[in-house]
Amino acid sequence: MKHQVQVDEEYDKLIRPILVISKLIAVWPLKEDRPFSATVFRICHVVFLLFMLLSLSIALTIDIFYNTNDVDEVNERILFGCVCYLSVIRVIVFSFHQKDILYVIEAMRNDWIGSSYEERAILRNKCLLAYRLAKYFITVIVGNGFVYVLVPIFEMNFLSDVERTLPFHGYFFANQTVSPIYEYLYVVDAIGGLSAGWTVASATSFTLIVAIHGSVKFMMLQRRLETIKRDDPDVDRVIANCIRRHQDAITFADAFERISNLLVLGQFVTSIGLVCFAGFQLAIMLHDNIQLYQTLIFLILTILELYMFSLSGNKLIIESDAVGESAYRSDWIGGTFGRSLQIVMIRSRIPSRITVGKFCDVSLRSFTQVLSTSFSYMMVLFTIMTEE
Repeated sequence: MKHQVQVDEEYDKLIRPILVISKLIAVWPLKEDRPFSATVFRICHVVFLLFMLLSLSIALTIDIFYNTNDVDEVNERILFGCVCYLSVIRVIVFSFHQKDILYVIEAMRNDWIGSSYEERAILRNKCLLAYRLAKYFITVIVGNGFVYVLVPIFEMNFLSDVERTLPFHGYFFANQTVSPIYEYLYVVDAIGGLSAGWTVASATSFTLIVAIHGSVKFMMLQRRLETIKRDDPDVDRVIANCIRRHQDAITFADAFERISNLLVLGQFVTSIGLVCFAGFQLAIMLHDNIQLYQTLIFLILTILELYMFSLSGNKLIIESDAVGESAYRSDWIGGTFGRSLQIVMIRSRIPSRITVGKFCDVSLRSFTQVLSTSFSYMMVLFTIMTEE
């Protein structure tokens, strides 16, 4: 009993950063036995969040047209605008897939606290790095969000002749430099920008740990298949258990695919533009130390986010595909369960995967393709700029 409590506490500690950041943006699923008041509060929370994100997105879009002659300003608004619009999509998609998200979260908890000692050791060995990376990513995103909020205040208090600016910019059809309008808009702009950053942190960390956990489910199945012995008196029960586990792992991966495919499509499409414009802006603004720091951090986080998506998706494909080879490695020669293993091997030829809107797989190959496309577009921008 004491050991079970320790396992529960360990899992709760690991999942807590993702749980907290997801609750802040109203995407962590409510339990089925929730009170009615919790449902009402969730709806109000989502509506408020979408209103703030859409307000900032529209304000940034309008601001782009008001700064068409300033390349630096346009690039910066485009970067923030892409993040905000993608955050709106993420909140909507997560809101429509609450049942799938709840199933995935409960399955992860059950695997962690209900597995045998040997399987839990595999989970720790393979998943702890993902949980730590998710925690650090959330910390960096949240920290940099507050840096963006505090930079204008620092500039106004410690630098002379600095115009009042909003932390994430945007045009709100008002004199934005006059009190108290400036203070009100500052709060609105800060909440919208921070919410967008929290959405990035939640979606990316959640995708990372779920995809890695899905790959570990296939790894634990591989271990069970490879230890099958034909002279085991309970071999039929073991085979049945392996088939059930294979179906559970596939169902888990399919549920996650339904949640993530549109999110990943938006992520990959916008990442091309984000890396392109961030890299271009970084190269042309070496004279501005503060904006140089902001853009550099933005570029690093964008590439890191894309890499986390791609790495976890690539791991899921590899491990689900390896199930067939593990079935072949079992002690099946002379056994009576060869037909069952053949079914497992045939099914494993279609590996579980995360897709980019059903168009292509999320893998390290797609990661390199996105970076290659982004840098190609960036060179086109450089060419156009030099010709002018």
